[in-house]
Amino acid sequence: MRYIASVLLALLVAVLLLLGTGHQSLAADLDSYRIEGVIAERYDGYVEMRTSGPSAAASLVNDVNSQRRAIYEKRAKEQNVPATAVGILFAKKIVESAPSGTYFKMQDGSYKRK
Repeated sequence: MRYIASVLLALLVAVLLLLGTGHQSLAADLDSYRIEGVIAERYDGYVEMRTSGPSAAASLVNDVNSQRRAIYEKRAKEQNVPATAVGILFAKKIVESAPSGTYFKMQDGSYKRK
């Protein structure tokens, strides 16, 4: 359990650093699209288009997933665990910090709204 907590803390720090270095507009746009229900968070720590939306939203999905993938892979390599496991752990923290109205795609394919 202590190991999982340290992995989560390290991931959270990495994301906060990422968002704090010129990516504020990226985070604001993501929050906006999540609140509108255009972009959904997934159980595996990535985002997806939940509905059709502007091309800017689709581009944002690609950017966010690319950044998250890099973080998950780096942390996985450091901790000698699969990147998928890191993403799933990270998704739990995303659920807690996402704005109200955000949709989450569950592992069974259904959506739950915060």
